[in-house]
Amino acid sequence: MNQSASPFPRILIVDLNNFARYPTVAVGLLTAILRDADLPVEVVSPLAFGVSSVPREPRAAAWGLVESRFRHATAMSRNRLVQRARSAWVGRQHPALGSAIRDMLRTLEATLDPGRDVVLISAYLMYYDVCREIARICERRGIPVLGGGSYFYQPEVAAEWTKIPGVAAIVGGEVEPYLVDIVRAAFEAKPLDAFPGVWVDGRATVPAPPLLRLDELPFPDYRDFPWHRYPNRIVPMVTGRGCGWGVCSFCSDVTSTAGRSFRSRGPENVLEELELQSRRHETDLFVFTDLKLNSDAAVWNALLSRTRSRVPSARWIGALHVTGNRPDGVSLAELRAARRAGMVRLTTGLESGSQRMLDEMRKGTDLDTTRRFLADAATAGLSVRVTMILGYPGERPSDVEASAAFLEENADRIERVALNRFALVTGSRLHRSIEREPAAFADLGALRPNHRQALLDHQFAPAREPAYRRAVSRLLGAVHRINRRPIREAASEFEGVM
Repeated sequence: MNQSASPFPRILIVDLNNFARYPTVAVGLLTAILRDADLPVEVVSPLAFGVSSVPREPRAAAWGLVESRFRHATAMSRNRLVQRARSAWVGRQHPALGSAIRDMLRTLEATLDPGRDVVLISAYLMYYDVCREIARICERRGIPVLGGGSYFYQPEVAAEWTKIPGVAAIVGGEVEPYLVDIVRAAFEAKPLDAFPGVWVDGRATVPAPPLLRLDELPFPDYRDFPWHRYPNRIVPMVTGRGCGWGVCSFCSDVTSTAGRSFRSRGPENVLEELELQSRRHETDLFVFTDLKLNSDAAVWNALLSRTRSRVPSARWIGALHVTGNRPDGVSLAELRAARRAGMVRLTTGLESGSQRMLDEMRKGTDLDTTRRFLADAATAGLSVRVTMILGYPGERPSDVEASAAFLEENADRIERVALNRFALVTGSRLHRSIEREPAAFADLGALRPNHRQALLDHQFAPAREPAYRRAVSRLLGAVHRINRRPIREAASEFEGVM
């Protein structure tokens, strides 16, 4: 391959992120940057073919409690037969995904053009095997492959993924300023290890510094995404990178590329994109994917006061963080203003109904503040989704019972619950604490690094205790009863999104 043969390679971006109801912000941004340099770009989004099968917390089926109990009972089993049964069950829930990925691989086999193409893969870490298959296809044709994703900022993760045959490099930082140069160098078979944020053959380069002037980036280009596959037209947006709180001990997002420090776009820049994306895609539906939409007061207040002037019929959702230290943009007056500005649904990280566990997690909130917030959100007419964590180190049956009791107490204020089994992410504050003082985490066993997925695999000893299992059963029942109910009509188009 050389530039004289073709100075303008086709850049094929394969999107393997689980945003099956709407486009992926990172891929849209990559597309915009490359097109601004007059490079031809095509986007392949195979997971969108399974949109009907992969919503987040849709209205639960009557039999959903059986499924959730099975999932939680088998999640941490090391028994091969149990894991096979679990995999078969999960596979039946998402039948479209496997066939869509196989179709995508066959299409690549037939259409990739040696000497003309460069393949970029943006992937969730769970799709390691799919990425390996793509790289295999490309290697046979002499086509360079660049992989990227949020957690490749972690050296151990990036180094593991560079071992995939056919992968020229793994990109693990905010490399937008030199993305075009990286792609051209890959196409011309030039060394890539001179670029910050790029890992080659397991070797790390200098980390890419965080971008400070986000307003200088182009607006994401989502025109190549399969809009005809989505149930409706929801445009994703992000107002900043990182989290204005950023100290939760368990958080995986603050270990990713964009989570290292908080930076915000300017209010006018956000509103300008809102207006442009609305015109371009003929929609008034938006999801803000920020870790914490109220991190920057200026942006939050601009959304409350100026959204309607730019997109009069806008409807939008996002995540808010509630702390006990300050109002944090979530007073009743501000929630009412948000509803008038088009906000119809919010997500907040409840995580636990036990104050002891919240303190362990460094959430910075208290249950009385959260109760007041939930009441205010309901009064303001907002649909509320909460996230919760099960199996956090140190959790006891009484803590799980407290979480169940909190949901039961506030069931009329909460419309969806996302109950997630705790994942110990490498690089998190908790991971560092375990490394410093392993004896303090006696309930964690069989610790094993899994750098392919940026996880520290483990066993949680209390999960085998009868009292803990009974408490979990009560909690799952409380979650199921909430998730069985319909959400507010105003938020219905965002069912299963966030």
